[in-house]
Amino acid sequence: TGYYICMNKKGKLIGKRKGRGKDCIFTEIVLENNYTALQNAKYEGWYMAFTRKGRPRKASKTKQHQREAHFMKRL
Repeated sequence: TGYYICMNKKGKLIGKRKGRGKDCIFTEIVLENNYTALQNAKYEGWYMAFTRKGRPRKASKTKQHQREAHFMKRL
């Protein structure tokens, strides 16, 4: 679709046409259980997460150890 996943100052995932800026950069962290967590570069300690229904979860309420923030790489 040409959109980038970004995070606003409230911790909500949003889509932007231009993915410039730290709010659109996520750091990949490999966890002990071999899952990956994606931490926002601008808002340290805020992680990308989705509910079981596939809806985005607020990053300000999500911690690294929560299952909603764990992702698997596809090879």
